[in-house]
Amino acid sequence: KTPSLGQVAKLRHQDGVNFAAFSPNGMQVVTASADKIARVWIASSGEQVAKLQHQGRVLSAAFSPDGKRVVTASGDTTARVWIASSGKK
Repeated sequence: KTPSLGQVAKLRHQDGVNFAAFSPNGMQVVTASADKIARVWIASSGEQVAKLQHQGRVLSAAFSPDGKRVVTASGDTTARVWIASSGKK
């Protein structure tokens, strides 16, 4: 029998979530959404750390190996690199 893990946090967007990934240390999560926003969250609480705005839906996102940056790929024909802790480009 598989044990039940239970929900720790709910990470909400205004439209469908296309992708989600943990940071290398497991403390944060990045989500990519059709609402044109990628968000960085604290995994344990669901608190939003950064809001990464695109002009088109965000298809995917990933942390850098050190967890300090996030790269996002969007239907607006851009991939962007951001500071994970602030959302600055």
